[in-house]
Amino acid sequence: MSLAGCTSGGDSQDTTDGAATDTTDSAATESGGAQDDTESGDGGGGGDPTTVSIGITNGGWDLIPGRDTDFDSNKVYTLIYDNVVNLDSDGEVVPDLATDWTRESDTQFVFDLEEGVTFHNGEEFTAEDVKYTYDWFFEYENPRQNYIEAVEDVVVEDDYTVRFDLSEPYAPFLNKVHAVMWPLSKTAIEEYGDDYNQNPVGTGPFELTSWDSGNMAVLESYDDYWKDDQPNIDRIEFRILPEDSSKVAQLESGSIDLLDRMPPQFTDRVENSGNASVITTGGVSSGRIDFNTDVEPLGDRNVRRAIAWALDKEQITQTVLQGYGNPAKSILPDSFPSYNDSISDFNHPNGDAEQAQSLLDEAGYDDISLEIKTSTSSRHERTATLVQNMLGQIGIDVSIQTLAGDTFFSQELDGNYEIAVSNWTWFGDPDTLLYLYHTDGQNVWNINNEDLDELLEEQRRLVDPEERQSVIDEIQKIVYEEAYSVYTYYPQRIQGISNRIEGFEQYANGSFRSLDGASLN
Repeated sequence: MSLAGCTSGGDSQDTTDGAATDTTDSAATESGGAQDDTESGDGGGGGDPTTVSIGITNGGWDLIPGRDTDFDSNKVYTLIYDNVVNLDSDGEVVPDLATDWTRESDTQFVFDLEEGVTFHNGEEFTAEDVKYTYDWFFEYENPRQNYIEAVEDVVVEDDYTVRFDLSEPYAPFLNKVHAVMWPLSKTAIEEYGDDYNQNPVGTGPFELTSWDSGNMAVLESYDDYWKDDQPNIDRIEFRILPEDSSKVAQLESGSIDLLDRMPPQFTDRVENSGNASVITTGGVSSGRIDFNTDVEPLGDRNVRRAIAWALDKEQITQTVLQGYGNPAKSILPDSFPSYNDSISDFNHPNGDAEQAQSLLDEAGYDDISLEIKTSTSSRHERTATLVQNMLGQIGIDVSIQTLAGDTFFSQELDGNYEIAVSNWTWFGDPDTLLYLYHTDGQNVWNINNEDLDELLEEQRRLVDPEERQSVIDEIQKIVYEEAYSVYTYYPQRIQGISNRIEGFEQYANGSFRSLDGASLN
């Protein structure tokens, strides 16, 4: 999530996307940097290698899947690794390294695995690697251990069959397998040790060949990839381009071929460039404002709700997203089937300063001074400024501290903030976003709500969809009423794509995984 869902520097935190830094690297922004390699467009069938260049906001990636807290990492490692199961562009679970699976009971799943798959180091992939990956998750501290805590054991039945035994029914099991079970090579982990992050070894269509942190990373096609006729692209360059106007200019000129988190103010320019177009889909992200309840007066529910009332979410949405999204209400994006649209308690989309002031008076607070921390994402910075102005109208003095994305995310995770402006992203089962609010979840709010904890645990055990949805509705209502966060907007996913690329399928979470089957014209 990247904050499970993901905290994010841009459009997506899942949990948490990656975050921006404010520096622009001259090597990354030089016009036409990759064009010498990309002119032939021969799909890898001979001649010059085909290259796709991607503009990405953040370069401080964690390339061990499942422990990352940003979706920029996810965009890179999903091209390096395969998964036991994967998600298609609609968020449905589909086979990947598992050819099929059988639900033997509510607490037992058996996966049949592909044969003839090799890691990038040449070693054969077997069921033992699935077992090793599961064990690794519990041996080393990482933010997603709770995703598979219901797994009691992983049993290797033979080289290509693996069984998961659960301690209790666990509704989001298949989605959580997708979140964490990107098989790792034990040999590579032991060989590289602390340097593994710079030398990741997966079974995916591309392997990392160079990484100049803060500038560029290069992936090249894996010659022995197990899927027939894939990939068609020889080389992928991830260029770290945190500055909006620079990365858009490069897409217009053809220096890059794909751009995630397209700033909405530049969409007309891209459409008129002749080299690229804009593609959109319903998003899986929620803009949010988090409150640290360990900080007074934010431990007071009325103060949090007063701040919620003071915010004109319609204005924030229109100013920040410029029409590419909707005002938010729940932690779950409105594109999720589990979204609860019936929540109705407070915080009209246009806000109400008088109601906010009344709640502050009732709480007995005046002369409140608070600090907002956020990343250098232009979206977050604009949101923070709007929030600062709106809270000023009810007498709350607000300062803003803008930090590089990884620094900001680390400080929020550590509880080193008062108010944080960012967003969650998740693509798949709603549990990943909801469980953030459990006392033992990522819990950046420092909350301890026993009733909420019980509901969060219950929805995981309910395998009947209707029964589970009823509990999920109640969870969304409690989170909304307690105002641990204010959800501001649901952005659409906006990406820019070169006219050279054929067969690219857009994912709501911004994944570039469909490049494994794309080609260049």
